[in-house]
Amino acid sequence: MGSELKSAWELAMEKTQKMGGDKIPSLSPDEKEEIAEIRKVYEAKFAEVEILIQDPEKKNLDLDRLRRERDQKVEAVYERAKKR
Repeated sequence: MGSELKSAWELAMEKTQKMGGDKIPSLSPDEKEEIAEIRKVYEAKFAEVEILIQDPEKKNLDLDRLRRERDQKVEAVYERAKKR
């Protein structure tokens, strides 16, 4: 396994593939770079929330929202790769 963390969507796709489902599309170097940039931007956003928001409930809500946004953007890259 790679040392890179995977999104929930990527883990679900791998599990689906193991169960005989759709194959995970191969990514071009540009698509891999795009996903890396998405992750980098969202890691900064996560850090900002951790630092600025003191209320634990609000912090968790914001972190969950950011994770969903990140996963949706990563999923969009994979969906584009599937269509080519």
